[in-house]
Amino acid sequence: MSALADAIAGEEAAVYAYGLAGARLSGAARDRALGGLAAHRARVLQLRERAGSVPGAAGGYDVAAPVDEDEARGLLADVESKLAATYADLAAATSGDERVNAALAACECEVRAIGWGGEPEAFPGRE
Repeated sequence: MSALADAIAGEEAAVYAYGLAGARLSGAARDRALGGLAAHRARVLQLRERAGSVPGAAGGYDVAAPVDEDEARGLLADVESKLAATYADLAAATSGDERVNAALAACECEVRAIGWGGEPEAFPGRE
C-alpha cells in the first residue's frame, strides 16, 4: 500500500475510533472529540480527492470499544499517535506542498494525542 493509501486508511480508522470513543465522553471532552471527528472527516475527504481511485479501508478495524472515559481517552491518544507516524511516512514519500501538508497533519495529530493524555514523542509512533 502506498503512503497516501496508508494515510487514507488511518484517517478512516480515526473516524471510526472517534465514533466509538465519543459515546463514552461528556462535556468539554465530548466537544473536543466532535472537533477531532470533524477534522478527520475533512482530512479523509481531501486525501481521497487527491488520491483518485485508492480503494477504501477494510470493513472493520482492530479497535476494542472503550468501556469508560479513561479507555476512550487512551484509544484516541493511541489512534492519533499512530496517525501522526503515518503522516510522517507520507511526508517522507512526498515533496513540495504535499510534504508540507503531511508534516502539518502529523503535528496536528500529535497535538491531539497529547491532549488525550498521550506522551509527547520526538518521533510519534516509533518505538
